[in-house]
Amino acid sequence: MAAMTSKAIGMATGIIGLAAIAAWLGLAHSCDPQSGEPVIGGQVQISPALANQVRPTDVLFVIVRRPGGPRPIAAKRIDQPVFPVPFEITNADVMVQGSELRGMVDVVARLDRDGQAGPAQPGDIEGRYAKNPTLPGGRNLEIILDSVKQ
Repeated sequence: MAAMTSKAIGMATGIIGLAAIAAWLGLAHSCDPQSGEPVIGGQVQISPALANQVRPTDVLFVIVRRPGGPRPIAAKRIDQPVFPVPFEITNADVMVQGSELRGMVDVVARLDRDGQAGPAQPGDIEGRYAKNPTLPGGRNLEIILDSVKQ
């Protein structure tokens, strides 16, 4: 009995330690403290080396998906972006009814040449949040568009 109690205490200590590390690294988010709703917010910037490639017809997509998952959970479309572009994604932006922003997610952005949702095409400019995966609740995510799709 004492051995089982020691194991349980050891596991609990480990879990608490991991939670503390996640909070320290800025990974421990969940909901907006004011509304209680899950939210992901921040801004998208473009690399200075690629800034001259922005066209007035480009569309910016900020996309949330499960780590390693092919399909978006939520997306925000921003027409005629002027950088830096602030964004906020909530459950209102979820693409499949009944889904919600929760658990670990990857946040990426794409400056899309043809304005069509779907996989990136050659010439699109992409970027991702450097601390992916993250949890909903972060409001200071910074994504830098720095890679041209070949």
